[in-house]
Order: sequence, then structure tokens, then C-alpha cells
Amino acid sequence: MNAIEVPVEVVDEMFGVECRVAFLKAAVCAISELGREDMHAQTGPNVWRGLFYWTQDLEDMLRRLNELANPE
Repeated sequence: MNAIEVPVEVVDEMFGVECRVAFLKAAVCAISELGREDMHAQTGPNVWRGLFYWTQDLEDMLRRLNELANPE
């Protein structure tokens, strides 16, 4: 098996990605614990837009890391 070289920039950014994913997991778990009534009272369109933007930012970060790790 050959060792794979990973650029330092990728390794440096991974901790930030892991933290963002951990926060997203906690937020989704908290939302899932809300009852139906609380869900409608405490979440609204901006909450779901925020989730969209958060996941879009994660996707952008992962795409950039992938480009760094696999330059073509």
C-alpha cells in the first residue's frame, strides 16, 4: 500500500469542517426533539434558509478541499 500525500492546507482545514458538521448535527438533533407545536413556533422560513446556506457553505468548503487534495 502506498502512502498518500495530503496537502497541509487540506489537513489544516479539516478540523474546521469537522466542527461545522458537529454543530450541524447538534442543531438538527435539537430541532428533531421539538414537538409539532414548538417546531412551528420556533422555526420559520429563515431557519430553513439558514440551514440551506450552512450546508451550501460546507459543500463549498469540501469542494475546495477536494480540489486542493486532487489537483488536475
